[in-house]
Formats: sequence, C-alpha cells, structure tokens
Amino acid sequence: MKKTIAIFILMLVMIPRVATSRVNGGGSIKLYIPEGVPVTLDALTIYHPSKKQCDSAPLITASNSRINPEKLKNQQLRWMALSRDLLKRWKGDFHYGDTVLVTANDPAIDGLWVIKDTMNKRFKKRGDLLFDQSVRKSGKWRNVEVTRVMQVTV
Repeated sequence: MKKTIAIFILMLVMIPRVATSRVNGGGSIKLYIPEGVPVTLDALTIYHPSKKQCDSAPLITASNSRINPEKLKNQQLRWMALSRDLLKRWKGDFHYGDTVLVTANDPAIDGLWVIKDTMNKRFKKRGDLLFDQSVRKSGKWRNVEVTRVMQVTV
C-alpha cells in the first residue's frame, strides 16, 4: 500500500514529465518516467536494414539483436541507433537496450524507442530510427531531444 501511494505521489509531481502509460492485459499499468538529463541531437534520420546502409549482416544490430522484418514492417519494433559519442561503450550516457523518449515535435516519431544499434564512427550527436523501407523512406529532424526513461509497473 505504501509503495502504491508513493508511486501515486511521484506521478502527481511528475505528471508533465511522464512519458506514457498503458494498461496491460493483466490489469497492471506501466509508466515511463524520465531519468537523467535530456540530450539534444543535432540530427535524427531514418535508416533501413539493407546492406547498402548497414553491413553484410543488416538484420543484426550492433547490440547483437536480430531484426524481425515482419515486425519491423508492421511497426512493432521501435529501435534506433545512436552515434558512438552518446553510447556508454565510448564514454557516452546511453546503453544498448535503454528505452528513450524521443521528442521531435512530429507525432509519427515522437514517443518511446529502444537503443539497439550504433551509427558509423564519422557521426557525432546524431541518431537513426529503424524503419522498413515500405513504411517510411526518409526523414530528417534537427534539434531532437532524447531522454532515457525507466519503466515502473503499478
């Protein structure tokens, strides 16, 4: 009971900062609360899992996650890549598997994404959103805010 009250009070204090919530089949609610300082990307673009844009194994990400082409086509995967300077492995703030809230003032891409890939080393302060080519061919956004979120189940 105390835990529920504490989470409720936390939600009230952070209402404008809560990323999203949804009801699960089991009746529990998942809240995504921002943690850490938002990072502003210079640019956010689109990429596709193709040999031309990736490497010889385009369906395997840098985090060794396997892309399911059918789920990607149905927009069930919301994965992204970040430039190396932003990833913990290269002294950045984010880890593979982190869920982040992307705010670009575009309803088509704003929301939760999971970091699963790395961009080419020539890029700095950038991100790439993974899309199937039949869903979205291109896109570029400037000054996009990315904030790591933590999931709380109530």
